[in-house]
Amino acid sequence: MKTSAIIPEKIKLNHIEVVSTYINDKTINKNLNFEFKVAHNTRHNLDEQRIKIELFINLLSNEEVGIKFHIDFYFQIEDLQEHYQLVQDKNVPTFSGQFIATLLGISFSTARGIIYQQLQETNFKGLLLPVVSPSKILDLRIKNE
Repeated sequence: MKTSAIIPEKIKLNHIEVVSTYINDKTINKNLNFEFKVAHNTRHNLDEQRIKIELFINLLSNEEVGIKFHIDFYFQIEDLQEHYQLVQDKNVPTFSGQFIATLLGISFSTARGIIYQQLQETNFKGLLLPVVSPSKILDLRIKNE
């Protein structure tokens, strides 16, 4: 797998869509144990040099108290062809892990700010999601149906 240099100026975040939110802050107490999960999926259009990162972020107790967000990030990549190789028999691109991890880092960082802002009028006011290594998020890919 080739690993071309990632040039930040060639990455454009064109659009962010908060697809769904779930906030249940009615019965927050100190005895709740919250489990934090983050996962992703990627979509691409090679001809238009576009990548979509779908992020799924959950912070839930076993009683469904907590938050769930699905946020999509739409990127335009000027040099996209530098960051993948086609699998020979299938004509399917395999992207560089470092490249996808970079997009995940940008997406998750942005999502943390969006979620922080959206929680300001709830009982979760002031909640900051943890910082997560993009390489760990890379391993948490949701399999396509």
